[in-house]
Amino acid sequence: MKSDDDGADGREEGRRVACETGPGKKDRKRRRKRKRNRSGAKAAPPAPPPAPSQEHRATTSDDDGSAQVRAMVGEQVRHMLAVRDARKKETAELLKRLNGESDLSVEDTFGNCNDGSLESLQARKVALLVSKSIVSLSSFAGGKRIRVCSGFVMRRKDDTDVNMVLTSATLVRSLNGDNNVISDVTVKVLLPDGHIIDGHIFLVDFHYNVAVVKVAAYLALLEESTTNNGAVLALGRAYEGGYIMCSRGQVLNKKSNFGCAELLVSSCEVSMAGSGGPLVNYNGQVLGINFYEDDQTSCLPVLIVSRILEQHHSFGKLISPWLGLRYTSLHMVTLAVLERIYRKFPDVDQGLYVSKVVEGSPADVAGLCVGDVIVKCGEKVLSSVPEFGAILLDAAVSHIEADGGCDGGMAIE
Repeated sequence: MKSDDDGADGREEGRRVACETGPGKKDRKRRRKRKRNRSGAKAAPPAPPPAPSQEHRATTSDDDGSAQVRAMVGEQVRHMLAVRDARKKETAELLKRLNGESDLSVEDTFGNCNDGSLESLQARKVALLVSKSIVSLSSFAGGKRIRVCSGFVMRRKDDTDVNMVLTSATLVRSLNGDNNVISDVTVKVLLPDGHIIDGHIFLVDFHYNVAVVKVAAYLALLEESTTNNGAVLALGRAYEGGYIMCSRGQVLNKKSNFGCAELLVSSCEVSMAGSGGPLVNYNGQVLGINFYEDDQTSCLPVLIVSRILEQHHSFGKLISPWLGLRYTSLHMVTLAVLERIYRKFPDVDQGLYVSKVVEGSPADVAGLCVGDVIVKCGEKVLSSVPEFGAILLDAAVSHIEADGGCDGGMAIE
């Protein structure tokens, strides 16, 4: 007879209980004892219990199969419910976007400088060095927060305590996505010391997606640079919490998804809250202003940013020449295209590759064709698209200053 500690399974335990609790238990024991005394020999051990019947085994197997089926059905139902909930969420978000009600103020933080590596330690030092220049901005309309972006100081107005904070025009762009400022929008600026003050919109340029907000507070200026060694940092500041955010990366030979030829691309990963923040080198010098993309980060170089600020300061608007060209850096074209150029001009290793010429445009009239490579402009050797853009903006300023206006065309070699 097995005890409870023998670890028998459920069927054996059930049979044991039935044997131990039968109605004639004591009488059977006494009869076995008298018989043993009469014969002088031990009674034969009881016969083993019968094996489970085929019917019992089939029932047990059916129960196990039913449990598996129920588990599978339950899992499928849970999956269907999860898919339904996800689709409902996507549909609701789509309807919000269609109705212009999408809330873009959700603030996702970013950063990859806390892993303890040597690169992280160096990046943290740079981030602390420039942190006194970086702010967070939030736009409001109708009592609701609309968007959150970062910003930084490159210029100070007339050597006063009024700082010009550079940020992304997305901060105040219409919820419909068109090139209009949100009606009755206000801006709050979170300073590095944690104080929140009013910001006043001074400049909005939707062509290059930049905005300038004036703040009555003293902030450190960032030094500008037009060169880097490849390693860069994208910086921003969180509006909720007020802490600095930093992402390491490299400048890449890639095109931006925004379609602006002057934009650079880095591998730094930022969130929407980092849009408008600076891209800096490891000397703490600003290279440009970051714009958020889903799979990469675009940057408008300071070569262009500084000229935008100068033109708005001088003329109250941006004056950019139109040539009717689409071009890209020779470093970004495919190997197949580069091979065709190399066959004719083996010594050309930098310049701008012309990929489109608008019919009847100034470029077309001047004789430029698809496949040409622009290697020099105004006696300056070209190696990047931002350089060419800066030359054109400077030429526009020179033309206006010489002729007293921007009516008519202007010539550039």
